[in-house]
Amino acid sequence: MKMNQRIWKQVTVRVPPEREDPVSDFLTTLTGRGVCIRAESGLSVIDAFLEPDESEDHLLRIEKQLSNLVQMKLLPEGSRYEIEELPEEDWMAVFRSQHTTVHISDRLVIRPTWCTPTGDQEIVLDPGLAFGTGSHATTRMCLVLLNDCIGDQAPERMFDLGTGSGILAIAGAILGVGDVLAVDIDSMATAVAYDNVQNNNADDRVRVAEGGIETAEGLYGIITANLSASLLKRLASNIAEHLKPGGLLIISGLLEDESEEVMEAYTRCGLRVERIMNEKVWVAALLVSPIGNE
Repeated sequence: MKMNQRIWKQVTVRVPPEREDPVSDFLTTLTGRGVCIRAESGLSVIDAFLEPDESEDHLLRIEKQLSNLVQMKLLPEGSRYEIEELPEEDWMAVFRSQHTTVHISDRLVIRPTWCTPTGDQEIVLDPGLAFGTGSHATTRMCLVLLNDCIGDQAPERMFDLGTGSGILAIAGAILGVGDVLAVDIDSMATAVAYDNVQNNNADDRVRVAEGGIETAEGLYGIITANLSASLLKRLASNIAEHLKPGGLLIISGLLEDESEEVMEAYTRCGLRVERIMNEKVWVAALLVSPIGNE
């Protein structure tokens, strides 16, 4: 180890896959940098990284948050964190090795800045404060559906609800959509999304705004919504009414055992389920708005 090299703390939490989001979101917000998530023995293993001068305070907050989630019965009894100390160079190597280039298709690649350019159409985006880097199953499935459903004739307008990092909005622009409105109720997320849109030279096609479904402007040829199952159900009619006839809706953020109820909420609004994807415990779906008397 080099003299005077800073020592980082890698904090590891093992949770059931269905509790991955609240824990990873908390750790991402707390640390201000991306977390690493991997599957192991049926659990989601989440690694967060703490700088030396923040570790004591942050560890207390992590312990309190885990305790609260246990009391709310959102985590099993005995849920704890583990700590490993890493020299700074090793931390950078671990962090970067777990966030690599994501290849969706020859039209769509998501690349962190430290990875070698591929020569394909890329979204350059580093893990950070806002959700959505292409490494999470729900984001990746949304990108696959977006890539597959946008052909040579891309919809003119797209609405990305709960944009997070802005990754789906930027992908829509890269795939040919000329007017994309990306919104999020979280001001931190919209700030990150705005920067990512600028950094990917998509600001002539993507607008970022703070807000929710009420910010939608008329009808859209495609809507993306990577949200929780409860939000997707509650907003079903509001989302459906902003789809043009024949318009496409891509949703994710729901677990397998939540899928049926969510799909029913949208079919009651007249939408047809065109395709369902599963990865790990997560589900994504492509739905279509009816045309005329369909």
